[in-house]
Amino acid sequence: MRDYNKIIFDKINAWQGRIPLLDAFGRAGAEWVIIASLGWFASSSFVVYYPDWRRAMVAPAVFLAAWIVAWLINIAIGYFIKEPRPSVTQPDAKQLFKPLMNWKSFPSDHAMSAFLLFFFALIFALPGAWALFVLALWVVFGRMFSGVHYPVDIIGGLAVASVVAVWAKYILLFF
Repeated sequence: MRDYNKIIFDKINAWQGRIPLLDAFGRAGAEWVIIASLGWFASSSFVVYYPDWRRAMVAPAVFLAAWIVAWLINIAIGYFIKEPRPSVTQPDAKQLFKPLMNWKSFPSDHAMSAFLLFFFALIFALPGAWALFVLALWVVFGRMFSGVHYPVDIIGGLAVASVVAVWAKYILLFF
């Protein structure tokens, strides 16, 4: 049986080093776009609820609590699944940078964070929520292109973000 996870990864990773602008685009998505997304989310919540600063803090505070829960879920899944990064399982895979840790690849923390930001922007009806979806796609492309995640790692991060966002949405109904 063919391993489509590795086939898709190899096809995306093969483009690395061919076009310098594409390398820069991929690396930006892999490392920095998540920070821009977080800034967009936080500033949008302040714009929506200005001048009521207490209400403006609700969306970022709830997001932070949900992110901690999602990250702990990711760590637990990673501990039990033990899927190493592509550079460990495929020594010929190209990497644009060395990630902080190699012990865990599944699920992707960056994908989880990017999609969780998007889902919370929808939950709180923040302006530009759909732009965060585009930025999340940039993040996940960058993580695969840079050689640090397989497609299934991305899907795992999306799944964790989806479950946590649904839980948070129902919990928020009680407040």
